[in-house]
Amino acid sequence: MRKKIKNLLITCAGGSSPIYFANKMKQKFNIFLVDGSNQTVAPYLGFPFKKVPFGNDPSYSNEIESIIKKWNIDCIVPGSDAELLSIKRICLQNNSLLAIIPSANFIVLCLNKKKLMETLAKFGISHLMPFKDKKQVRYPAFAKPIFGRGSRQAHKIDNQRQLEGYLKLYNKKFNEVLVQPYIEGEEYTVSVIVNNLNKIIGIVPKKIILKKGITKAAVTEYNPLIDNIGKKIVDKFKPNGPFNIQLKVHNNRVYIFEINPRLSTTAVLTDKAFGNEIELYIKYYNQNRIITPPSLKENIFLFRFDENYFRMSNEKIIL
Repeated sequence: MRKKIKNLLITCAGGSSPIYFANKMKQKFNIFLVDGSNQTVAPYLGFPFKKVPFGNDPSYSNEIESIIKKWNIDCIVPGSDAELLSIKRICLQNNSLLAIIPSANFIVLCLNKKKLMETLAKFGISHLMPFKDKKQVRYPAFAKPIFGRGSRQAHKIDNQRQLEGYLKLYNKKFNEVLVQPYIEGEEYTVSVIVNNLNKIIGIVPKKIILKKGITKAAVTEYNPLIDNIGKKIVDKFKPNGPFNIQLKVHNNRVYIFEINPRLSTTAVLTDKAFGNEIELYIKYYNQNRIITPPSLKENIFLFRFDENYFRMSNEKIIL
């Protein structure tokens, strides 16, 4: 039996989603925040805060381990792909620490976008195979890094000239990027909430209305095709934790173009339409049966906007 979760550490705390959950969960948990920058609102929210190295920094693991010990952290909610494997290794060395992420094998698969596409096609789950060389490319196409976060360096490519320009702009060779067919259709971001024993707590599709880097507007919408795909992924890959699928539905077929092995920024919409993904994972941890899970509420809209925070130059920073 895992000890009661009291102290919760949220990383990448300058983003809107971490701030949302920190404020919402502060009545139930002691909230602690870290971020790779202190030039965000995170230090001024009233929670213990510490600036840490970015997840790809060699010193990240030692710094996070030190913070976990200092603050007696029970549970950590990572927000960056670069942090995931380091946090997973820390959890393996500390059985009392819970992380809201899937297994290391699933993380490794998802972070290699090219390998993920090939593996999904191999098991007949989704077919969006990368082009093998420039001569094979058919346009329109979509190009992005094999390893990368979000929409960075991701572009629609309409012809060979644009492809050459893309490679030159980012100083990449063709085999260093993922180039695959561009698919029309409705785009969804999908929360698949799974416990550590691969029991599905819920699948929450959110149809994207507006996206600029991150999802700016979306609406919950049940879709049996998406529901079935989520179940297939859990059955085949045994992720042992929650993840988020980015996909399109076109002509009654589902095309997955990314799986994020962590909570997404649209977890805030999942919270309103289904339930708190963090609390649900904690509640159903080690449970072989998911008793009385929440029900999906359809047609719940998310509209994300920026807020403004002001401070005097001599205001003390919370450390």
